[in-house]
Amino acid sequence: MAEAVISALLLKIGITIASEATKSATSRLLTRISAMKELMKDISEIKDELESMQSFLQIAERLKKKDESTKIFIKQTRDLAFDIEDIIDEFTYKLGEEQGGVLPRAIKRCRNIKTWDDLSSKLKEIKIKLQNIMERRTRYDTRGMENEARPLIAVGGSKSRAELAHFVEEDNIVGIDEYKNLLLRWLKDEDEQQRQPIIISVLGMGGLGKTTLVTYVYNIIKASFDACAWVAVSQSYETHDLLRQIRKEFQREDRKKREVPNNIDTMDYTSLVAKREVPNNIDTMDYRSLVEEIHTYLQCKNYILILDDVWSTDVMDNINNALLTSNSKSRIVLTTRIRNVAKLANEDRMFELKQLEGDHPWILFCKNAFWKSANKICPQPLEQCAKKIVEKCGGLPLAIVSIARLLSFREQTDSEWEKVYTDLEWYLTNNESKLHEKVHDVLKLSLDDLPHYLRNCFLYCSSFPEDYTIVSDRLIRLWVAEGFVEERERTMEEVAEDCLNELVHRCLLQVVYRNRVGRVGACRMHDIIRVLALSESKELSFCMVYEHSRKKLQSSEARRLSILSNITNYCTEDKSHLRSVLVFNNSMSYDLLKSVLRSSKFLRVLELEGALIEKLPSEICNLFNLHYLGLRATKIKELPRLIVKLRNLQILDLEQSNIEKLPKGITELQKLRHLFLPCNSGKNIKAPVGIRRLKGLQSLLNITATRKIVRNVEALTELRTFEITGVRTHHYADLWNSITKMNHLSDLLIWSEGRELQQLGTLRLPPPIQRLLLFGELEKNSLPELATSFGSLTNLTTLTLYFAKLDEDTFPYLQALPALMCLELRAAYNGMKLHFQASSFPKLKKLLIEFAQKLSQVEIERGAMARLNKLHLYRCPELKELPHGIEYLTTLRYLCIDHPAEELVELLRGGGGEGDHSNDWRTRVRHIPNFIISFGRDDKYVKERIQ
Repeated sequence: MAEAVISALLLKIGITIASEATKSATSRLLTRISAMKELMKDISEIKDELESMQSFLQIAERLKKKDESTKIFIKQTRDLAFDIEDIIDEFTYKLGEEQGGVLPRAIKRCRNIKTWDDLSSKLKEIKIKLQNIMERRTRYDTRGMENEARPLIAVGGSKSRAELAHFVEEDNIVGIDEYKNLLLRWLKDEDEQQRQPIIISVLGMGGLGKTTLVTYVYNIIKASFDACAWVAVSQSYETHDLLRQIRKEFQREDRKKREVPNNIDTMDYTSLVAKREVPNNIDTMDYRSLVEEIHTYLQCKNYILILDDVWSTDVMDNINNALLTSNSKSRIVLTTRIRNVAKLANEDRMFELKQLEGDHPWILFCKNAFWKSANKICPQPLEQCAKKIVEKCGGLPLAIVSIARLLSFREQTDSEWEKVYTDLEWYLTNNESKLHEKVHDVLKLSLDDLPHYLRNCFLYCSSFPEDYTIVSDRLIRLWVAEGFVEERERTMEEVAEDCLNELVHRCLLQVVYRNRVGRVGACRMHDIIRVLALSESKELSFCMVYEHSRKKLQSSEARRLSILSNITNYCTEDKSHLRSVLVFNNSMSYDLLKSVLRSSKFLRVLELEGALIEKLPSEICNLFNLHYLGLRATKIKELPRLIVKLRNLQILDLEQSNIEKLPKGITELQKLRHLFLPCNSGKNIKAPVGIRRLKGLQSLLNITATRKIVRNVEALTELRTFEITGVRTHHYADLWNSITKMNHLSDLLIWSEGRELQQLGTLRLPPPIQRLLLFGELEKNSLPELATSFGSLTNLTTLTLYFAKLDEDTFPYLQALPALMCLELRAAYNGMKLHFQASSFPKLKKLLIEFAQKLSQVEIERGAMARLNKLHLYRCPELKELPHGIEYLTTLRYLCIDHPAEELVELLRGGGGEGDHSNDWRTRVRHIPNFIISFGRDDKYVKERIQ
């Protein structure tokens, strides 16, 4: 993964050369810039050299396991990259140092001339080392290396797995009956409208059992097809090789099924073609001949073709010409770890394999760990340790089976099994371990397939604790601050979100939840994947994860430090190699933080969320390279006055902290992209005077309204997220005017101080707006005009209203919103009847109505809310019956009713009563799989599922 290090370094060098600080420094020094010019020249030359090396490194990475000299070369290149990064960061640091402090800037500039000279000398030394490496220049011919690498990659492991896949054991088929039955049905079903072979795909992370499942079903059903083939597709397959393999596999299976018939001398042409052996010259055939050969073989046949472990969407394009495309009874089944590949399947012919849940992991473990015994039951003394091991596997069948088989040959004592559990990480990552070969190598294929721009992002996720729920927005901001993504036509945050989605689509990150409109809200890394990532991270000096006090912190040269447990042996020696410190426990003390900051002057990221410290050490003001400062949910009460020296700061997160005011001059931090202010018990801190100077802000949260603020924010035209609180009557005209000028705004949250949001009719929301929250009563006479502007908001997907006082007359105005996917009315509806007209809210997926004190009837016309998935009716005490027309909501999957009228509670719990015609309501809701009712009974909160 050296190319990922080089990629990040090239990004940093490019930004440094193009920065205003660099340009300003070179222009200021005038006649004394020879050292600066020489330094910039050296940096530019090395940048060019690194760019030329990148493509070579991508090939070299694949060879390093087979060739020790290549492995050494990659390490030397990576170490060189770190040395260059140190020079770039010191250069940036010295430029930042000029901006503040006691000494006059002129003196500092003169001193820095000596620094530029020293840095230039260091670069020259590095260039000499680079020239020594360049003696192997002939190895940069990637064409020759690709020819050498290809057989190593194509054959190195996938073939043996392909052969072994045909011997699926019954004991390994656990917890996947639902998938097995679904796959069998899809393979047997015939669609009269279908005119081509049906493509089916099975998606999932490595080790989930995709191959096991598909091969098991394949062996059951292949006899019902005229021709069948099972082929493993390598990551770097060649189309010619793949076509040859497909043809040979068809013949292999054909030979198994039939012997040469006695009547071969009297067979017609079609029958002879069907019996034809693989041609002797198939290994030398060109593409066209291979296509014709397979096409001829498949004539008049219904076939099934399994393509296992497909990594690229172009596989089907490259072989499609060879396959009969007019045979609707044939089937092609893909297994893949890549979602885009899975999407090659026909509509509704794709499913994603998940980790085993419930008792299934335990059953699978016992079947494999105790295969020698007749009952395959875990002995009582081993059960506690065994269950810890199974839990560590996170429902991953490959890990469960491999570890169980390993333990099956161990002595069945608690102490022996406890050793395996304690050293499980070693077993998974050490080359000498058989477990490494079985688990690590399979999962590492996913890592090897990652493009360089994703590798740092992936490794970074291992910095978070085990089973940690990683909030996506936080992760995206950290990636941006680390310099892992570049700004293209879109913002770096948007590019980073694409990276997040791609890691999810590659099954390397698991989605914990999605937000109201389907974006990934939070994710996590599977425990076994994390072990793999930590192993790679350690090898690359990417990050030191400190999670056990027995580890020696001072022995690591990692560029990042993640603190998951108490540090008792922190060494105060120079740690200028550190670029990031992330704290995930609340034991960080003031003294420890001071030591970290004092010894790590080149820090780029400092994340202290949740730490119990009450004060920031003054040393933080000397971190001139700092891009990210996270103080969310800390006890810190104030920021140091000189924090304004951090001119490179991009993210300042103070949410839920105890900070009561900002230092004067905070608006000097003009590189700020995200500013999150605290909001504690209504004691919002005052926004900085001169906020309009922060023109690069993309996020501004919890800012308190004043006359100056609502006018000044009009200059913040780059804002994507804007939250303002304490809005009063005299603020509205200026605030609405300012919001109209925020051309990129996507999230807008307005919290009024008074009862009514006034002059709404003059508000013209920017077209990109996606989420709108309004806290306050809506003016009735403003709603028609506001609704007219709503009609043009084709991106508005989420609307939340508090205390809006909507009623039967005003609610229909909301139906003008064409793209709304989530509507939340919180104490916002005052009417007795709520009517949804036919064709209203065509894209709505979630509807929440809360604290509607008068609401007694909900009426839904056929065709309304045609895509509704979730309906929540909370605290509507007058609601005595189910919504009329709820049976029309055929897509509804979740219905939650909380504290309705007692009559409705009794009806749903089976009380029935007069007028209850054979529980007619059950028929109306039988299509809803999840129906929950909550109510109070005997001073207790009761929650029941309605069957």
